[in-house]
Amino acid sequence: MTTLTASETPSAESMAGHPASHPPRIAPTWATLVLTWVNNIGAATALMGIYFITKERFGFTQQQNLLLGLLQGVMYVGGALTAGPILRQLAKPGGASTRGLLACIHVALAGLCALPWLTGSAWSIWVMIGVYSPLTGWLWPIIESYLSAGRTDEGLRRATGLFNVGWASSQVAAFWLLAPFIQDKEQAPIALAVLGLSHLLTLPVVFALPHDPAPHGHGHAPRTPDEEASMRRLLHGFRLAIVLTYVLYSAVAPLFAHRFTQLGVEPGWATRLASTWMIARVILFIVMQRWHGWHGHRGTVVWGLALLVGGFAACLTVPTWPIMLGALAAFGAGMGVVYSAAFYYAMEVGSAGVDAGGKHEALIGAGYTLGPFAALGATAFIPAQSSDSGYAGILVILLCVAVVFAVGIARIMLRPASRTQ
Repeated sequence: MTTLTASETPSAESMAGHPASHPPRIAPTWATLVLTWVNNIGAATALMGIYFITKERFGFTQQQNLLLGLLQGVMYVGGALTAGPILRQLAKPGGASTRGLLACIHVALAGLCALPWLTGSAWSIWVMIGVYSPLTGWLWPIIESYLSAGRTDEGLRRATGLFNVGWASSQVAAFWLLAPFIQDKEQAPIALAVLGLSHLLTLPVVFALPHDPAPHGHGHAPRTPDEEASMRRLLHGFRLAIVLTYVLYSAVAPLFAHRFTQLGVEPGWATRLASTWMIARVILFIVMQRWHGWHGHRGTVVWGLALLVGGFAACLTVPTWPIMLGALAAFGAGMGVVYSAAFYYAMEVGSAGVDAGGKHEALIGAGYTLGPFAALGATAFIPAQSSDSGYAGILVILLCVAVVFAVGIARIMLRPASRTQ
């Protein structure tokens, strides 16, 4: 359990507004990490594995999966952007605690995961994603706020690094647990219900958290104006980079089930092989957590995006599944680099509050929305060839999008620190 150091102890001013009976304290690191790991078993199944379930059980086409991804993105943005305002309303005298809201979210998420299994209907998938996605847009900013409040600099990098390794490794586990269900089409929806129980399993851990996250902003080491401006430049550059990351991911993720079928992979092995990019991301998260040489350097975004874009392009063009694994590894490594840096700067410069986490998650949601939208546009306006199932059109459009983002990122990163707002 994390204890308060002198630099982490909240000031009298920061404690204002908190009931005397519940003085603010920093959340135990172990509790936030357990919440993160176990929750992601259900979340990865519901938001990432869903495309394998819809293809095998309900016969969704590539376009239908992309539309489902578009719905997921739009609703996720709405949830992430409203997390902070809703919590401020609840924090008013007589309102509920953050911990209480977190517990309610967990129960609702578990119930939604059972809906497709209980109904056996394709429409329930759309309903589930339409409600589940915004609820996770609340879930993660709250957990991120508990994790990062009261921590800064090296301590914050260590905590966010452990957080990243936790949720990313959990997603690998979820895809391997999903595989046996995918082998039998009729069993596929049961995977959602069973793995969605992870949300209920975390309830005891929720009550190990304080009523509310500790006040934010205390404990930060002082920085010179130039250092602060440089940090903000990196924050803005990586914010744009994280959007591009999830644009590319959300454009290709709904297609993985179809892509592996095209490469001759059996359904039961498709999720296992698809987890290659997740495994690579975990490895990069571990590297970024232990090696801090990336911190404060603009070059980090260059090699991170090079891996990301190169891996993305290869995922849509390679001719065999063994080569596909290499493409997935590069793609996942690029995601790991960009996400690690973007999340760290969001928490360090953004004061680690729910609004900072919400903004970070909303940017991810924007990528979730733009990716399927661009891919759908490509399939609609660029005729598909029988040999590529429309992947060439998607590749061209998304690479053009990547160039536009790269120009914007370069403009931010090359801007003199003194001009960064």
